[in-house]
Amino acid sequence: RLRPGFFPFVEPGFELDARCPFCKDGCKVCKGSTWIELMPGGLVHPNVLTAAGVDPDVYSGFAFGLGLSRMAMLRYGIHDIRYMCSGDLRFLNQFQA
Repeated sequence: RLRPGFFPFVEPGFELDARCPFCKDGCKVCKGSTWIELMPGGLVHPNVLTAAGVDPDVYSGFAFGLGLSRMAMLRYGIHDIRYMCSGDLRFLNQFQA
């Protein structure tokens, strides 16, 4: 689903969600909502462009953050996103580089 979202660096903002594949009624992964956020985004706020030395009357931009960690969670059935950056070799050794 695509829904409005607030992020101070974009105007307007949105969030792209997918149904939680781990549950039917809500779980820890989706925090009881049955949805997992995959990608926030929106048009870059004019103040951000100005701060970067870009004229917002001439240029605009699109910002988004594809949640690769969440995509990997979905692909490999990982129930806790904290494993993705834990550095735990017992977890990491399950995957080939």
